[in-house]
Amino acid sequence: MNMIMNWLKAIDQIIFNQIDLFKNTKYYEQFMDFMNQLNYEHQRLVTYLISAFFILGPLLIVGIMGLNTYSLKSNLNTKKEIQASTYKFINQADRLQSLQQTILGPRAPGNQNELKVSLNAFNIDPNKLSVDNFRQESSHNSPQIKQISAEIIYKKLVLSDFVDLVKKLITINKVRISAIEINRDDSEKLLSGKINILQYAKK
Repeated sequence: MNMIMNWLKAIDQIIFNQIDLFKNTKYYEQFMDFMNQLNYEHQRLVTYLISAFFILGPLLIVGIMGLNTYSLKSNLNTKKEIQASTYKFINQADRLQSLQQTILGPRAPGNQNELKVSLNAFNIDPNKLSVDNFRQESSHNSPQIKQISAEIIYKKLVLSDFVDLVKKLITINKVRISAIEINRDDSEKLLSGKINILQYAKK
């Protein structure tokens, strides 16, 4: 309300200043001559119209300014909402992509032999690793994701190779280990057993 009153006062001041300037011009004398030529009723009509202009004019200007201000605020709020929604979508997309990179394997093996070949890249004697009970099916949560389960059988691994095998299965192949069986040969200090894995990947 105070802002509107300040606007009205400022507009009134501008109008009165313009009236004072108008009085100092030749057009003011011409206007007065024109008014003197009118009869009383016509003079009242002209005076009424001028008064209405000076009363309603500032209100009209304030109304237009208020509408423009409201429109600008509305547009600004709309832009902020769009921007917030965009940032939210981007953030969710980034989180989903990050989650997929964490959970989904880089490329799921299509068969038991492909899984065995991927294990050969671990720099562990391939004769000590084998794959059994390989199974592939669509995920229950999403038909676009396939689930692979298998048993990785290892024989006579030193502890460092066993740890390296488990580490690379998790970090490189992104597998989940559902069970581990470890048998230790005390005489040779070697480990044998099997690792049950689950892997998820896009089809």
